[in-house]
Amino acid sequence: MAGSRKSKQDDGLGAQPDGTVRWSKAMREELAEFKDHPCRTCGGALLAPAGRSLADSLDFFRRHYLASWQQRSARLRMLEMHGLDAMELFFIQPAPRKEAIADLLAIHDAAVVRFLVTQVKHFDCKNALIKQASRWPLFVLRELLSANPARHQAGAALVQELLAANPEWQAPLEAACDDAQRKTLERLQEDSAEGLADAAPEEWPAFLRHPPWKNRQALPAIPMLALQPVCEPAVLHWDDYPLTPEIRATRANGSVDDWLKQGVASRREDAGRRIEEFARRQAAMPSQPQSQQLPPQWQDWDRPRKALWMMGLRPEAIEPAMNGGSIAPEDFVEPPAGTWGHSDFLWDLPASVAVSVFTHMPQERHYLDDASRLRPILYHFGTAALAGLPPYLKQGARSMFELVSVIEWDSLAHWVAKGFHTNRWVRREAGDWLARYPETAARGLVPAALGEPGAARDAARAALRWLHAAGHAGKVRAQAEAYGAQAAGAVELLLSIAPEDLLPDSLPAVPKALPLATLPRLVLKDSGHALPQAVLPDVLMAMMLSKSDAPYPGLASLLAALAPDSFARFGRALLAWWVGNGRPSKERWAFALQGRFGDDETARQLHGLLRQWRAALDRVRAYDALAMLGEIGSDAALMHLSELARQTRYDDLRTRADRMLGEVAEQRGLSLEQLADRTVPDLGLDARARLSLDFGARSFEVRMDDNFQPVLHDGAGKLLKTLPKPNASDDAGKAAAATTQLKELRKLAKTVAGAQLKRLETAMCGQRRWEADEFTPFFANHPVLRVFSRPLVWGLFDAQGRLEDTFRVNAEGELTDLRDDAFTLPEASRIGIPHPLELAALDPSLAGAWASVLADYELMQPFEQLMRETFTLDDAQRARRGLDHWAGRAVSNAGLLGLETRGWQRGVGDGGMVNSFSKPVAGGRRICLQLEEGWFIQDGPGANELQTVSAVVLEGTDATLGELAPIALSEIERDLNRVVRAAAP
Repeated sequence: MAGSRKSKQDDGLGAQPDGTVRWSKAMREELAEFKDHPCRTCGGALLAPAGRSLADSLDFFRRHYLASWQQRSARLRMLEMHGLDAMELFFIQPAPRKEAIADLLAIHDAAVVRFLVTQVKHFDCKNALIKQASRWPLFVLRELLSANPARHQAGAALVQELLAANPEWQAPLEAACDDAQRKTLERLQEDSAEGLADAAPEEWPAFLRHPPWKNRQALPAIPMLALQPVCEPAVLHWDDYPLTPEIRATRANGSVDDWLKQGVASRREDAGRRIEEFARRQAAMPSQPQSQQLPPQWQDWDRPRKALWMMGLRPEAIEPAMNGGSIAPEDFVEPPAGTWGHSDFLWDLPASVAVSVFTHMPQERHYLDDASRLRPILYHFGTAALAGLPPYLKQGARSMFELVSVIEWDSLAHWVAKGFHTNRWVRREAGDWLARYPETAARGLVPAALGEPGAARDAARAALRWLHAAGHAGKVRAQAEAYGAQAAGAVELLLSIAPEDLLPDSLPAVPKALPLATLPRLVLKDSGHALPQAVLPDVLMAMMLSKSDAPYPGLASLLAALAPDSFARFGRALLAWWVGNGRPSKERWAFALQGRFGDDETARQLHGLLRQWRAALDRVRAYDALAMLGEIGSDAALMHLSELARQTRYDDLRTRADRMLGEVAEQRGLSLEQLADRTVPDLGLDARARLSLDFGARSFEVRMDDNFQPVLHDGAGKLLKTLPKPNASDDAGKAAAATTQLKELRKLAKTVAGAQLKRLETAMCGQRRWEADEFTPFFANHPVLRVFSRPLVWGLFDAQGRLEDTFRVNAEGELTDLRDDAFTLPEASRIGIPHPLELAALDPSLAGAWASVLADYELMQPFEQLMRETFTLDDAQRARRGLDHWAGRAVSNAGLLGLETRGWQRGVGDGGMVNSFSKPVAGGRRICLQLEEGWFIQDGPGANELQTVSAVVLEGTDATLGELAPIALSEIERDLNRVVRAAAP
């Protein structure tokens, strides 16, 4: 965060670096560790020969490799010997490490400030500048202004943050600036009203006129009652168990009941096998510790008694247990070594004994929040086994919420309510349980909601309020009445409190470093007026009081009143500020609500951020951003989800994106491919791929060229490089909105083009086909895909998949054949993008003929189709399982990583080595490129480092290459030809 106005200042606002080095204890300790190690390549050393000049030493340092652990001490040694003349060693590496920044802060020199200004986009460098600004405020600000940053850049944001936190610096800064710096400051602080008039108070949403936090009313006192729970018998609804798609695929002709019975049978078989294996293993190793030896009674015991001993029940407690005696936790000792889980041996016990053991036995050592171990127990032993369930209920485990989704049990209400109230990861699943069993939930929660203060009461009250708001008010009141009139009145009082009045005891504070004046204006939908800056703290308070899955109630009325694109821009500015400040957890609210008010541009930015975060192993934020894409739900957001579902680098992102898209596709009754067709964003373009920009008195037109780049024209059709500045006759608000719209279109066009071209090329290689009623609206007449469809050759295919005829889409969206005559699609058409092998099978000269037509129209294909290199295998090669001609060749790491953009996935073998790359092909098979060595997964592979191919083979089947489609084989050969080096002569 920006330095506060109470920061230490050595010599006032005008203080400047004095050119000294303030050696710290840590720097001295590191300097003492310096050893002049000789270079591993040439044998030379940094300080040898004696008397080497500074220039020679600096040149040696730059040209010779030093391990990262040696660099700091070497830099400090040079700094000690040569003083500030050696400072450039600290500037060699952009985005320096934290220890290097700590050393830079000890060097009080103007050059250090200027270096950090060039690196201000890096969070650690920004924080270093904030510390320097506390020493030399005006000097640091003037250096930031001298860099002349654009308003969206990190340097500009830091200037605004420093002045927002220290407003008393404004006047002295203006007086100290030269003309260029003053102009930059004026530009950064120019009125951001965007020509918009402030809205009158009567236009504001109601909660902004009277914010509850500014006039906190005393909430009614809800009586505290000591109520005895009223419980109903538990019920298990196994028919409603949520089967995964994989299980459904394997149980196509079976029921949930059949699947559960198979699970029990499998566990029972495993138990018997493990008892026998354990006895054989013990007999083979007679010299065991006394505690692990088989008891003398083992040979006389039946299976149930052996099972009890295996579960850790003391031998002397086994007979009483089998005769119906009580079992207590102290009857259990450490089970014998070699057993996995206690519950594995329940299956041979009488039901009453098994239930008693499960209820009182210690929690399994190897329990990993895996519901699959508990599900068969509950199914087989029924509700009697529920008493043993609570020790296994883990809040963070979605699998446990999946299990309890079929358990209607009053005692679960507290656990579910806690997850609903405190754990955002399982809030949806917890809400599903509450909504499925509202009477049970309310009955179980009323005593806690009226009980002692604490976390349990807060969670119970939050869940009851949610049930009330979700349409279950009558059921909540009915269950409260079961506890008596006093309890019913207390619950009625609880539910009567307006949700917006429920505020925490301690309210959050708007960050002082957040420059409110630079945030985009919030425009009201009806009047077109903007909320005054004075109410922004209240808007931010509503956001800070919100959770991603539980927004502050007043936020809904605000969203309804504001223009959606206005709030989306406001949210993106907050997101940029949050990311630029190192993503502080305290200010996570600036990120958490992006899915609620984001738009297509927000989706684009989130997509980029989540890939960065996932690459940096910041999985939590990446998953949050992924969920936000689903929450935005626009065509552009779903397109980004489709990209993530097709990427091959991060299995976790692909799996989650697949699941989210699958849910959307199921809701719409579509396949994933059909969903991708229907969610290509139109970017606001009309059917001719054009967009009108309104300045009020003037208008401009954007036309997408053949490369899908926006080309700007004025009203007379004259080509423009950029939008002009508004003049006196223009509407300033409309002009600002049009400028923003064009800026966002340029960004989105690039993203959309990349995604759709990959999709179309994949469709060609995968031989995908469309019906005529799909092709016309989603390709020929779509504002975006029409641009990409024009340079491609399309084909008609028969029922057997053979190419019958070809055509193209012209500039007017009409279909023409090779002779430019009109082409009509038959009613029962199967349309696709023919691969060159398919074109050659119909007519060897067809590709060349179409290439001439496209050349006549000066159309360049967006990816190789007509001139695509193709490959065929001879009969001898097709009879094998491997492409033997690739073995022994060299391939660079950069080439291997490039395969990932073509659908190949890296494989990690034993020891964490990336030692293969594979690509899925039809029939559940994979073609696998195997490496002789590879690299450790945690290492950053050198791009030019070479690997040796050991084999390229077909895996997952005994089939030969000849059983693969010719197009699939050709594409595999094409991929390998592009990255693997030629065989040595």
